[in-house]
Amino acid sequence: MKKSFTKQLISLILAVCFTLAFPALSFAADSNQSDGEAKSESIYNEFKKSDGELICVSKYGDTDKFPENSAEAVAAAAEKGADIVYVSVKKTSDGYVVLMADSNLSRMCVDELGNTVNKDIGDVGYHELSTYHLRAGTGSLHEPITSCKIPTLAEAIQYLGGNAMLMIADGWEYRDEIYDILASENALSNSIILATGDKKEISSWLASKTVMPLVISSSAKNGNAKSYVSKTLSAGCIGTLLSAKNPYNSVFKDGVQSKFKDAGRAVIDMTNSDICGGREDNPTGWNDITKRGFSVIITNDIEGFNAYRARVKSYKTSLTSDLEKAQATDTALCSTSTANKLKKTITEAKSTLSSSMSESELMEADYSLRLAMEALADRTENDNGKTVTPGRITAVVLVVIALIIFEIVFDTLRRKKVSKRRTENGRAHSSGKK
Repeated sequence: MKKSFTKQLISLILAVCFTLAFPALSFAADSNQSDGEAKSESIYNEFKKSDGELICVSKYGDTDKFPENSAEAVAAAAEKGADIVYVSVKKTSDGYVVLMADSNLSRMCVDELGNTVNKDIGDVGYHELSTYHLRAGTGSLHEPITSCKIPTLAEAIQYLGGNAMLMIADGWEYRDEIYDILASENALSNSIILATGDKKEISSWLASKTVMPLVISSSAKNGNAKSYVSKTLSAGCIGTLLSAKNPYNSVFKDGVQSKFKDAGRAVIDMTNSDICGGREDNPTGWNDITKRGFSVIITNDIEGFNAYRARVKSYKTSLTSDLEKAQATDTALCSTSTANKLKKTITEAKSTLSSSMSESELMEADYSLRLAMEALADRTENDNGKTVTPGRITAVVLVVIALIIFEIVFDTLRRKKVSKRRTENGRAHSSGKK
């Protein structure tokens, strides 16, 4: 009986241990597995906010270290701080979707003997393609040959591991194959397909899918950009990639940019000045383009852009803090002109804070707010042309206190004098009666 009880006790202890252990093990596995997914989900959630933070998109990956569109370059871009990596895809003769910008392989590929491969990718099967090596960086004859190979889209997704999102370009004509690859790799929620179709085509395709993919519309036909943006966003796109050679094109103006409000993100490729209105891929160009409403920036300078958006974030934090101080300021003793100036500056600062991603606009708004606050602190130039300073306010208060004290003393003395007269009169009256 004692042995039976001991066995039951041991069994119960083991059961409790296993019950507690397995959930913990399962949780640990889920936690490790979801690191990359959590990061890409965070990027996606930020992307969905039309007034959210700036988004850094690396063009073809980190080409300083690896060949463009290679799996290694894609992963390195994520490590460098890119939120999204823009890749181009092509299809081989036997139907594989691979990463490659050009239809012809001569710029990027060499065969096993080191000879340049002058073939179109659509004429080459994947088995042959997998024997080729990529040239470093952006390719061409002067670049050295690397050990990197052309990856399939599935391989690139696996290599990236959810540490950034993918933006897949040049594959709209075989979007169904891309969709199937994303679905099989569980990457529908962290990959974006660039759609070059019109509103009807995009809407019809999205409606045919049980699980909605992430799509950004992309069109070089900006004659009616306002309508294109509005219609494709309403069809289900999360943003629109716009381009123009003319720096004064409608895509850079409020009429088009207003269509993104609470609806999606304005995307621009800064790596080619011919498609972003002649602007350069540098802080000056980023400042100008973000001032115009673009918040998803395709760049070749991940670190530079991240430094720029860090400054933007810093100015937003500073402006938020100064705005809170300004709103809490009591202007009752201030002149009408300085109080009204502060009120106007607060309104402008609020507008800038809620809508701008431009470093210069945020900096100017904060500077103007501080100037308005300083004008209040000095209490200068009231409506009568007099200067109202803290010292003078103190003096006025002291004078008022002195007057009150004088009034109290005077009233006390007056009361004593009246009381004394009444006493004397009372005595005189008493003496007369006697």
